Amino acid sequence: MDYTKDEKTLLWLDGLGLDHTRRVKLLSLCAQPYALVQRFASYAAKAREIVGEEAFARMQASLSSPAFMRELLAGYEKKGIRAVTYFSAAYPDALKQIPNPPLVLYCRGEVSLLQSRLFAIVGSRHTPPAVRKLTEKWAGELSRYFTVVSGCAPGGDEAALNGALAAGGKAVSVLAHGLDHVCPESSRNLVERVARSGLLVSEYPPETPPRGYLFPARNRVLAGLAEGVLVVSGGEKSGTRSTAERAYEYGRDVFAVPYPPGAAAGAGCNALIKEYAKLADDLVDIAASFGINLTATEEEPLSAAERAVLAALCDGEAHLSQLSAACALPQSELSAVLILLEMKGRIASCGGNRYKRL
Repeated sequence: MDYTKDEKTLLWLDGLGLDHTRRVKLLSLCAQPYALVQRFASYAAKAREIVGEEAFARMQASLSSPAFMRELLAGYEKKGIRAVTYFSAAYPDALKQIPNPPLVLYCRGEVSLLQSRLFAIVGSRHTPPAVRKLTEKWAGELSRYFTVVSGCAPGGDEAALNGALAAGGKAVSVLAHGLDHVCPESSRNLVERVARSGLLVSEYPPETPPRGYLFPARNRVLAGLAEGVLVVSGGEKSGTRSTAERAYEYGRDVFAVPYPPGAAAGAGCNALIKEYAKLADDLVDIAASFGINLTATEEEPLSAAERAVLAALCDGEAHLSQLSAACALPQSELSAVLILLEMKGRIASCGGNRYKRL
């Protein structure tokens, strides 16, 4: 994988183990990221103040070692990881609009999904069985129009990803740790399926282990990627609420499944509905918010004779006698077929026993 000099600079800073705040401060020193490397001596004093002596020593050592970047990038390639930086063409525009967007997205799978329409479905580990089943069904339906994005925890997240994949759709899982890890271990099979049929994404270098404080930061990425967010479960202080709050701040549509009074698994959903979320008891209403009409009837199936007539009309208008010869049908029988096709909205009469395909 080829990276530009600016992209390599972002990967270099990530490879040094610097946190997001320090990386942003370093990059603010110069107009273009690569200038930090190209004229490092000019920025050395300020860089030392920002990162501290230990990290500054690592920066100096890495710049004096040609092997540092070569080995770093080779390691990513060996692991099947593609790094999509803020300056990459594959970086999603929607994510650039949020506060503190990730500088790098480490990806395994179908990177092009970052450019697709994304809809987030999130839920807690304590999602009731009936809601998990509903989530799978809705995710499968929505995957016809969106790439479904979620976390990877058991419960609501798992149901969303499973539903999308089972329906033949695509799924993206945003992780709160590096791609070298799976958390929890029970989700390993799911994570591997997403990597094969969809996309795994993390803003953290592959070796980054799971840490509790990384999950809220992950939620902002999840919310930022999506056009809308559906919360299917969550307690009052659930992480799903964090995702919903970020989505609302970013101007995304937020939906929540309603729960009976006193249901702990849905207390957070009910609270969101009271504040700003749209009550989601019908997938039709969710889809309609994005211009998708799920109530439209499917086209009626066609008989062999009807298909033959449509095939004969592919090249333009045709007379009844021409259609009779082309389809090997008596005109008396053909007339009934033509009436049915008109009723189904597949052809139109042009007058004079002539017909055209719609």
